[in-house]
Amino acid sequence: MHQHPPGRLTLPRVLLTDRAFVYTNSTATDIRATLQRARHLQAQEALQQRLTAAQAQPALPGVPPAPPRRVRAGLGQPLVLPSL
Repeated sequence: MHQHPPGRLTLPRVLLTDRAFVYTNSTATDIRATLQRARHLQAQEALQQRLTAAQAQPALPGVPPAPPRRVRAGLGQPLVLPSL
């Protein structure tokens, strides 16, 4: 009788005889690409958390934040930008 090595035995999600089964070639399951996608996703989530934290704290104490101004291009009016 065949003995499985110690550890977790994983079973396929879809049976081979099921119509939902799709064969994936081993070259299409490149672990390097998978890890790169996971790192990119983690970096995006970390950036989103930093941006959320930065928005939560005021830039200067006592100065209320100005509401965003929406400007449409091509209205024929000169655009005046604030100077620093």
